[in-house]
Amino acid sequence: MFSATLSLDNAKADPVTQADSLYDAFVQGKSVSQLRLRYEYVDQKNKPEDANAFTLQSLLGWQTASFWNTSLTAQLINISHLNQDFYDNNMGKSHASQLPTVQDPEITDINQLYIDFTGIPKTKLRLGRQIIRIDNTRFVGDIIFRQSSQVFDGLTVLNQSFSNTEFLLGHYEHLRQATGKYRNTNFDILHASYKYLPKASVTTYGYFIDQADTGQNTGVTNNAHKDIGLRLDGSIDINPDWRWLHTAEFAKQSAYQGGSQAIDVFYRKLGLGLGFKQWFFRVDQEVLSSNAGLYAFQTPMATLHPFQGWTDLFTTTPKQGMVDRFITVGATLDKWTLYSEWHHLSSDRDFQTPTGLGNDYGNEWDFSFAYQYTPTLQAKFEYARFNEGDIWGASANAATRKVDTTKSWLTLLYQF
Repeated sequence: MFSATLSLDNAKADPVTQADSLYDAFVQGKSVSQLRLRYEYVDQKNKPEDANAFTLQSLLGWQTASFWNTSLTAQLINISHLNQDFYDNNMGKSHASQLPTVQDPEITDINQLYIDFTGIPKTKLRLGRQIIRIDNTRFVGDIIFRQSSQVFDGLTVLNQSFSNTEFLLGHYEHLRQATGKYRNTNFDILHASYKYLPKASVTTYGYFIDQADTGQNTGVTNNAHKDIGLRLDGSIDINPDWRWLHTAEFAKQSAYQGGSQAIDVFYRKLGLGLGFKQWFFRVDQEVLSSNAGLYAFQTPMATLHPFQGWTDLFTTTPKQGMVDRFITVGATLDKWTLYSEWHHLSSDRDFQTPTGLGNDYGNEWDFSFAYQYTPTLQAKFEYARFNEGDIWGASANAATRKVDTTKSWLTLLYQF
């Protein structure tokens, strides 16, 4: 992604070159534009037809250079349908369709519009509509995979006054979801990260969502909640060729500002892997716990596509919770990037199924390969296959059953 994105990785608060005039600030700026053409195929067992979606994302924007420690970024977005052989979820409204959903509605909108101010030493302030990606985007992200990204309206403050340490504070009052739907919210972020090794960091965070309706089908009337967590993540070099990969994370989710008292759950992730030159292999377990089947851990502000498989069948955690055991392998070879995952998905607690108690949601295999033709042009193919587990039966509730699903994507991305 381009530098218009604010994240803990690339929104550094270092001093920037100052333009001599407003005109110079504009002409010395840079484009934050891209075109993304995509074909998406969906074969879903409970739909009589397959989806074949051709869509085009157009982002057109400009980021000025700094003048009086201030810069402006403006970016427009347009999502166009090049055919009609799919259902786009109609801006978030429910609809019974013969076709599987491809959640890329046609929209034309302001994607980003914000001011950056760097007049305070080692600090960057960003005010306006912006993209936010934090850590691995498990709690806060831009849903970058979909053609319409998630954006937030508010204020972000990034400070790097202490060596190897970053503090991020944020307050946001509106967001546009990937469906194109706008929501009022009251969302606050407290995030601090310390890099204890060149490629490893420890992070503590608090996410506070005072928003009764988060769009999640959780079964509670008020979803307002807070997440308090600690994360250890990174790699440790063994020698110039080999490295250890590790992740350990725990977060507690509880009711906030009148949220349901059923919101009392935890998140846990443990992972270990090994890297060799351009290759890596790792094994992880991620748990989103259930509170006695009444409510399960939710992450409504996250980029959910990378989690629990790319078919996106579990973007709302089932009330019985989620245990995801998965294996990942990947490599970067010259201009090629190869990546694959295998997931076994089960509930945090057994629940009644058409054939008795069970916990096996199913398994999923995902893989992708990308070729970087030039620094600005990339082609990518992705494939995902979910096979439903033995807890599902023909008499299972149609609204909750996760059926056999195959998806594939072919994407051309040009940045300019």
